Amino acid sequence: MPAYCLKIIGGGNICIGDNFRSMGCNYLYANEGAITIGDNMSMNTNVQIGASSGRITIGNNVLIGPNVVMRAADHGIAMGVPIRLQQHVGGAIVVEDDVWIGANVVILRDVKLGQGCVVAAGAVVTKDVEPYAIVGGVPARKISSRH
Repeated sequence: MPAYCLKIIGGGNICIGDNFRSMGCNYLYANEGAITIGDNMSMNTNVQIGASSGRITIGNNVLIGPNVVMRAADHGIAMGVPIRLQQHVGGAIVVEDDVWIGANVVILRDVKLGQGCVVAAGAVVTKDVEPYAIVGGVPARKISSRH
Protein backbone atom coordinates (compact mmCIF):
# COMPACT_ATOMS: atom_id res chain seq x y z
CA MET A 1 0.00 0.00 0.00
CA PRO A 2 1.41 3.44 -0.84
CA ALA A 3 2.51 5.72 2.00
CA TYR A 4 -0.27 8.19 1.13
CA CYS A 5 -3.74 7.04 0.16
CA LEU A 6 -7.31 8.20 0.51
CA LYS A 7 -10.08 5.62 0.20
CA ILE A 8 -13.45 7.10 -0.71
CA ILE A 9 -16.69 5.10 -0.75
CA GLY A 10 -19.91 6.82 -1.81
CA GLY A 11 -18.03 9.71 -3.41
CA GLY A 12 -21.20 11.13 -4.95
CA ASN A 13 -22.33 11.95 -1.40
CA ILE A 14 -19.08 13.68 -0.40
CA CYS A 15 -18.28 17.37 -0.92
CA ILE A 16 -14.75 18.59 -0.13
CA GLY A 17 -13.72 22.27 0.00
CA ASP A 18 -10.48 23.91 -1.09
CA ASN A 19 -7.02 23.12 0.31
CA PHE A 20 -7.93 19.67 1.69
CA ARG A 21 -4.93 17.72 3.06
CA SER A 22 -4.78 14.01 3.80
CA MET A 23 -1.43 13.10 5.36
CA GLY A 24 -1.62 9.30 5.17
CA CYS A 25 -3.95 6.42 4.53
CA ASN A 26 -7.44 7.71 5.43
CA TYR A 27 -11.04 6.67 4.78
CA LEU A 28 -14.15 8.67 3.86
CA TYR A 29 -17.33 6.68 3.43
CA ALA A 30 -20.77 8.12 2.82
CA ASN A 31 -22.77 5.28 1.34
CA GLU A 32 -26.42 6.11 2.14
CA GLY A 33 -25.13 9.17 4.03
CA ALA A 34 -23.37 12.47 3.35
CA ILE A 35 -20.05 14.13 4.21
CA THR A 36 -19.37 17.84 3.73
CA ILE A 37 -15.87 19.17 4.42
CA GLY A 38 -15.02 22.88 4.42
CA ASP A 39 -11.86 24.67 3.33
CA ASN A 40 -8.39 24.18 4.81
CA MET A 41 -9.10 20.87 6.52
CA SER A 42 -6.12 18.68 7.31
CA MET A 43 -6.16 15.14 8.65
CA ASN A 44 -3.27 12.98 9.76
CA THR A 45 -2.91 9.21 9.24
CA ASN A 46 -5.55 6.47 9.65
CA VAL A 47 -8.57 8.76 10.07
CA GLN A 48 -11.98 7.19 9.45
CA ILE A 49 -14.93 9.47 8.72
CA GLY A 50 -18.02 7.33 8.29
CA ALA A 51 -21.42 8.77 7.48
CA SER A 52 -23.17 5.56 6.42
CA SER A 53 -26.88 6.22 7.02
CA GLY A 54 -25.98 9.56 8.65
CA ARG A 55 -24.41 12.95 7.99
CA ILE A 56 -21.06 14.49 8.91
CA THR A 57 -20.34 18.19 8.39
CA ILE A 58 -16.84 19.54 9.01
CA GLY A 59 -16.20 23.29 8.90
CA ASN A 60 -13.23 25.37 7.80
CA ASN A 61 -9.72 25.34 9.30
CA VAL A 62 -10.15 22.01 11.11
CA LEU A 63 -7.21 19.82 12.16
CA ILE A 64 -7.70 16.11 12.77
CA GLY A 65 -4.97 14.01 14.42
CA PRO A 66 -4.06 10.40 13.64
CA ASN A 67 -6.35 7.44 14.34
CA VAL A 68 -9.52 9.52 14.75
CA VAL A 69 -12.87 7.81 14.18
CA MET A 70 -16.08 9.74 13.43
CA ARG A 71 -19.13 7.53 13.04
CA ALA A 72 -22.53 9.09 12.31
CA ALA A 73 -24.49 5.84 12.63
CA ASP A 74 -24.66 2.80 14.90
CA HIS A 75 -25.85 -0.76 14.38
CA GLY A 76 -29.18 -1.60 15.94
CA ILE A 77 -29.16 -3.93 18.95
CA ALA A 78 -32.67 -5.45 18.91
CA MET A 79 -33.08 -8.93 20.36
CA GLY A 80 -33.83 -11.79 17.98
CA VAL A 81 -31.84 -10.42 15.04
CA PRO A 82 -28.11 -11.13 14.66
CA ILE A 83 -26.00 -7.97 15.10
CA ARG A 84 -24.62 -8.26 11.57
CA LEU A 85 -28.17 -8.03 10.18
CA GLN A 86 -29.30 -5.06 12.28
CA GLN A 87 -30.32 -1.85 10.50
CA HIS A 88 -28.14 1.22 11.02
CA VAL A 89 -29.47 4.04 13.17
CA GLY A 90 -28.31 7.25 11.49
CA GLY A 91 -27.47 10.55 13.13
CA ALA A 92 -25.28 13.57 12.55
CA ILE A 93 -21.88 14.89 13.56
CA VAL A 94 -21.14 18.60 13.16
CA VAL A 95 -17.63 19.99 13.55
CA GLU A 96 -17.68 23.79 13.42
CA ASP A 97 -14.80 26.02 12.22
CA ASP A 98 -11.35 26.22 13.85
CA VAL A 99 -11.54 22.89 15.74
CA TRP A 100 -8.57 20.70 16.68
CA ILE A 101 -9.26 17.00 17.22
CA GLY A 102 -6.29 15.21 18.82
CA ALA A 103 -4.94 11.72 18.18
CA ASN A 104 -7.01 8.60 18.90
CA VAL A 105 -10.29 10.46 19.43
CA VAL A 106 -13.66 8.78 18.85
CA ILE A 107 -16.67 10.98 18.03
CA LEU A 108 -20.07 9.32 18.22
CA ARG A 109 -23.27 10.21 16.39
CA ASP A 110 -25.44 13.20 17.30
CA VAL A 111 -22.51 15.27 18.56
CA LYS A 112 -21.67 18.90 17.73
CA LEU A 113 -18.16 20.25 18.29
CA GLY A 114 -18.51 24.00 18.80
CA GLN A 115 -16.35 26.57 17.05
CA GLY A 116 -12.77 26.75 18.25
CA CYS A 117 -12.94 23.79 20.62
CA VAL A 118 -10.09 21.35 21.23
CA VAL A 119 -10.59 17.63 21.82
CA ALA A 120 -7.65 16.09 23.72
CA ALA A 121 -5.96 12.91 22.57
CA GLY A 122 -7.77 9.69 23.43
CA ALA A 123 -11.13 11.29 24.22
CA VAL A 124 -14.45 9.65 23.46
CA VAL A 125 -16.96 12.38 22.62
CA THR A 126 -20.55 11.39 23.41
CA LYS A 127 -22.11 14.86 23.96
CA ASP A 128 -21.94 18.30 22.38
CA VAL A 129 -18.85 20.43 23.10
CA GLU A 130 -19.33 24.16 23.66
CA PRO A 131 -17.36 26.69 21.59
CA TYR A 132 -13.73 27.22 22.68
CA ALA A 133 -13.90 24.47 25.32
CA ILE A 134 -11.05 22.00 25.79
CA VAL A 135 -12.37 18.52 26.51
CA GLY A 136 -10.71 15.21 27.32
CA GLY A 137 -11.31 11.81 28.86
CA VAL A 138 -13.73 8.91 28.49
CA PRO A 139 -16.38 10.12 28.17
CA ALA A 140 -15.06 13.57 27.21
CA ARG A 141 -15.63 16.33 29.76
CA LYS A 142 -14.63 19.98 29.82
CA ILE A 143 -11.18 20.45 31.35
CA SER A 144 -10.44 24.04 30.33
CA SER A 145 -11.16 26.79 27.81
CA ARG A 146 -9.07 28.41 25.11
CA HIS A 147 -7.79 31.83 26.15
